[in-house]
Amino acid sequence: MTSFIPCVKWVKQGVSLHQNTIKLSQQELKELTETKPKEKELSKSDKKDYGLDNYDEEEMDMSGAMSISGLAVYNNTDFNDSDTDSDKLDEILKPDDNLVLVGNVKKNECSLEVYVYNGNDKDFYIHHDIILKHPPLCLEWFGSVGNFCALGSMSAMIEVWDLDLIGCLEPTFRLGRKKKKNPESNYGHTDAILDIAWNEHLPHILASGSVDETTLLWDLEKNEPHTRMENFGDHVQSLRWHPFESQTLAVGSSDFYVYDCRTYDTYKNWNIKGKVEKTHWDPSNGFLCYVGTDRGQLICYDCRADKPLWKYKGHENEVTGIYVWDKFIVSSSTDETLKVWDRENKHLIKIREFSGALHSLDGCTDNPFLVAVGGSGTSKFQLFDINDFSLKTC
Repeated sequence: MTSFIPCVKWVKQGVSLHQNTIKLSQQELKELTETKPKEKELSKSDKKDYGLDNYDEEEMDMSGAMSISGLAVYNNTDFNDSDTDSDKLDEILKPDDNLVLVGNVKKNECSLEVYVYNGNDKDFYIHHDIILKHPPLCLEWFGSVGNFCALGSMSAMIEVWDLDLIGCLEPTFRLGRKKKKNPESNYGHTDAILDIAWNEHLPHILASGSVDETTLLWDLEKNEPHTRMENFGDHVQSLRWHPFESQTLAVGSSDFYVYDCRTYDTYKNWNIKGKVEKTHWDPSNGFLCYVGTDRGQLICYDCRADKPLWKYKGHENEVTGIYVWDKFIVSSSTDETLKVWDRENKHLIKIREFSGALHSLDGCTDNPFLVAVGGSGTSKFQLFDINDFSLKTC
């Protein structure tokens, strides 16, 4: 397995309200896990009521539950003794800090890394990381009830991690159910999850797209899908909620779709050559949506029209990221380039060549000139200022 960054995501300033991240020492964890209540023998009727007779017959479903071991830390030392003052200060987030979430696939392990960037203090460092069992394919931040990251992988389950906990060993909950001995009770996706999108206008709604050719809308209050959209005929690779309309969702598959999610079968679609890799709504014009394809094309659609407003060959290989702000369109590709375009005149303003394929791109809402780029080779993870084309290093 090669080493690369498949997904990156900025988190807005001030959304992580915790000022002291929860972190347990090994001694505290030991006290919690070793303290046991007085044992009481259960009768046969008790065992039946609690379902203990069938305990070993099914896979454990962790949906909606959080293991106490999830509060553990990887370090074997006592933090009160070994942490320096500077380390403790680094753990405390400031109101003007941005978080950057990075899915990292390495040769021997996979992780979710949480970086801190502060443009005022010029701070840029890794805050903590979470070891993952499966290589991440996509991630999304959502803050309806806290500071969470939803992560999709080949497992077909969405893992939701609490970013306020350092050293989690298990996600806070999972979306989806897979039981070997009771398959009729399963729900969720049946194959790898390729994209996740949170609806900021309806914060209890999360959308996911999968290799199984479906899009699911999840109710985070119940941790279950309430809407299933299918018949795309290909993988669902990109999802994007409308910036102003809570019911409108852009979906990228072999064609480009715009759904009215108030009913599962109300949509408009446009045929393209190739497949949609990325979608991005115009932040100032709610009728416009930009699409990047596996053939390197950049396309602009007006949802009121039957044909695209414009399209041109932006990259030699597939487009792996699109970010739109003000008069700029920023695009990344596996052709090892990051390009900045003039949105109105459609001409190339700047190009930056990297020494490896680029796999992910996201822009910072608090500093719109700043983008996070993830790739492979020596282009792993970097922050890039499109205003002066400078790189920020960690």
